[in-house]
Amino acid sequence: MVSRMQVATYVAGHLRADRAGVLRSAAAWLVERGQARQARYLARDVAQVLATRGYVVAQVTTARPMNAEARVQVESFIKEATGARELELETAVEPGLIGGIKLEIPGKALDASIRTKLARYVEGAAN
Repeated sequence: MVSRMQVATYVAGHLRADRAGVLRSAAAWLVERGQARQARYLARDVAQVLATRGYVVAQVTTARPMNAEARVQVESFIKEATGARELELETAVEPGLIGGIKLEIPGKALDASIRTKLARYVEGAAN
């Protein structure tokens, strides 16, 4: 029997050669096992395997679109913090953050948004 981590390792090793094909195969494997709802976990496992190989996929959310200088600074920070040789940066804009940044990399998350800081302040003041 093949484990989800074994499939993640296979997918990570074949993404560059045939991204669409290997993702279809992984999806088919999940469906055949009746575990299509595990796709999110498989994606997380693939990201972790890639990170151990020096390829980090990071999700960055900001209140406003990042300019080129901010993007370079964020990329540099992530590479330094993770030791990544290659970085795939996925960006999103969420005006409700007010300001600051949310950053997610395999196995770690940083929420330095103004919204979160205000919520912590209000929670602390109420106690």
